Amino acid sequence: MTVAATITTRIVVLFLIGAAGQVGGSLLLGRTDAFRNIGWSIICLSVYMVSFWALATVIREGGPLSLIMPALATIVPIVTIIVAVFVMGEAASWQRLGLLLFACLVIGYAGTV
Repeated sequence: MTVAATITTRIVVLFLIGAAGQVGGSLLLGRTDAFRNIGWSIICLSVYMVSFWALATVIREGGPLSLIMPALATIVPIVTIIVAVFVMGEAASWQRLGLLLFACLVIGYAGTV
């Protein structure tokens, strides 16, 4: 059985939920005030819990771990960087953005060889 044969629509949807939860949880960390703000902390931890549940379900349902983790290690940082810079207004030079994005893409590519 090939890797492609084990990837179902449900696995893809759960993977995307897991990745979105990782990005969302990361973006919420600042609002928690180092987990001193109980309301935002509960929201942040809940987002992470849903993400971990989705990723655990992907693995339980036969999603290939050797593909899932490199893809997650590529998608989550890239999306987080893009949102942090272009939506939240964090400062970053084009060189910094280029190097971070290149590093993420290399990790993703390494998972496919």
